[in-house]
Amino acid sequence: MITFHKILSGCEAGNREAWQTFLSEYTPIALQLLAVYLPGTPEQRLDGWSGAVRALSDGNFQGLRAFSHQSEREFLVDLRAHLLERLSTEVRPTADANHSPCPSPEALAAILKGLPLLHQEIIFLALAGYSQAMIEKMMRISPSVAQGGFERLRADYAHVLDRAGDRCLWPAAWLEITRAARAAKTQDCAPLRPLIRILDGQASWYDKTPIEEHRSSCLHCLELWTSLLEVVSWERAAQPWPAEKAAPLLAALPLAAGEPARKSFLARMFQKQ
Repeated sequence: MITFHKILSGCEAGNREAWQTFLSEYTPIALQLLAVYLPGTPEQRLDGWSGAVRALSDGNFQGLRAFSHQSEREFLVDLRAHLLERLSTEVRPTADANHSPCPSPEALAAILKGLPLLHQEIIFLALAGYSQAMIEKMMRISPSVAQGGFERLRADYAHVLDRAGDRCLWPAAWLEITRAARAAKTQDCAPLRPLIRILDGQASWYDKTPIEEHRSSCLHCLELWTSLLEVVSWERAAQPWPAEKAAPLLAALPLAAGEPARKSFLARMFQKQ
């Protein structure tokens, strides 16, 4: 069975069939993330993903080599960060028509301060643009629990919400907030691996409690945890991207000329079974 380790090693070697599989596997996840963080047309989102993929191939694929190769979930969190970093430099935040100030990391920290950790997570995902139904599925919580987080958000923080009362009024400003959160790591922040163990129910109470207590007052760890929830949810729902749709993205990469992927031994090796 093809593993993501084989896909990455093949992509770093400039292998066309490996990149075909990479695009088939990860384009659906990337486009779902962009649909949340980049309101616009499907064409704009595809252009954003195409640019992100080309950036990974720069400098003999140095961008891709910098991602975690330990596990697919860690890799996907890095891929998400890569996408949002690019968006945050391309889409600039602006105030609304009434000149209300854009939200800031400090303002968000004030909004979340003292709230139960579960409500912090719900509010964080809601401000990013996720619906209540999606948050229920992502966090595996009941509608009543999710509704409680949304009601608190709409009742107390309407000034940072859009007209629907769901997401951050300024999506570009939210990208800046998440960028600042990713850069705010301290020595007290847990790495991603223990968070994956917590998500999978493999961490003991002794290990889990201090990590969650720290996360309740740390934007970096809250952003990292919710990013893990996002990529795991989208990865579970993803269907392979058709080869014909991936062809333009593949053509833009600096790969050696060759024939399209066939049912050769190498093609079968890079085909999910």
